[in-house]
Amino acid sequence: MILYEKVLNVSTRNGDTICQSKTEIAEIIRQGAALPQGDEIWVSSHEKPYPCLSILVKGKYACVHYFKNDEGDAWQSCGDINKEVTFLAGEGDGEWTAPEYVIVPLEKAISCMEEFCNSLERPNCIEWEELWEEE
Repeated sequence: MILYEKVLNVSTRNGDTICQSKTEIAEIIRQGAALPQGDEIWVSSHEKPYPCLSILVKGKYACVHYFKNDEGDAWQSCGDINKEVTFLAGEGDGEWTAPEYVIVPLEKAISCMEEFCNSLERPNCIEWEELWEEE
């Protein structure tokens, strides 16, 4: 098991968990994906909320968002799965139907998490599109 120099905070619908290994975080992601409704998982440094990674999971599908800061510097995964997926997202029982071009396989989302945990930078293992904050 790989230990980090710093601990990471992982938030799910069931609350927050402090994690010290990628294996531990990957298991939380897989457990969330196995839930009938899926899950919304946030990974950040325990010390500060940004940068962070948001991973929407359901079954074998995921959509990943990277937030560098709280000023609108945000990115969304680009995938090639030919299927729209409805994820739990936002407050309460909120849902979001993700278009097919943002869906990545669950294992790619886990690879993103692993890369993010190494550097806290936007992972390079998938393609991204920049999201623009509306003014």
